[in-house]
Amino acid sequence: MTQEFLFVEKYRPQSIENTILPKGVKKTFTEFVSNQEIPNLLLCGTAGTGKPTVAKALCGELGADFIVINGSDEGRLIDTLRTKIKNFASTVSLSGGPKVVILDEADYISAESVQPALRMFIEEFSSNCRFIFTCNYKNRIIQPLHSRCSVIDFTIEAGQKPQIASQIYQRILQILTDENVDYNEKVVVEVINKFFPDFRRMLNEIQ
Repeated sequence: MTQEFLFVEKYRPQSIENTILPKGVKKTFTEFVSNQEIPNLLLCGTAGTGKPTVAKALCGELGADFIVINGSDEGRLIDTLRTKIKNFASTVSLSGGPKVVILDEADYISAESVQPALRMFIEEFSSNCRFIFTCNYKNRIIQPLHSRCSVIDFTIEAGQKPQIASQIYQRILQILTDENVDYNEKVVVEVINKFFPDFRRMLNEIQ
């Protein structure tokens, strides 16, 4: 199964405007786009709520060069991380904008060895590169990284759940329509209720 066949990849939002987020979170990222600004960020919240998607969309809208490193795959490989990050972060972007290192699932990165090294990288390459960490469990990220980043929580508060669920419902129906798939609206509602707020899991189940 190719990535492009996966709904979750094919329909990944390319702009902040098209993301489905809590109101306050979306406002924050919209302001980043308006101000042409990418600070160091720590994005936290449950699985499937769009943290890497938002990071990539932000970089895309601002024309930033970025790389994605999966913390769950490379969390213990400090030498690999140092090589990849140093090679990327130490060179100037050809586009003239900042470079961005997105560390996905950063809560799997070793807090004893790699996370302290990343703290130093943030300072060493501050003139040229930004770091965006995504995690499900922010308590697994060391405090020195918290203090060097703007922490944004993707948790959906109870009062916003109906609105978010409605947006997800409309998005799923649009995807199914675009794919010429016959669907039962009650089944779509059941999937949303079962897996909310994990939008990624919903799309995979629907597919």
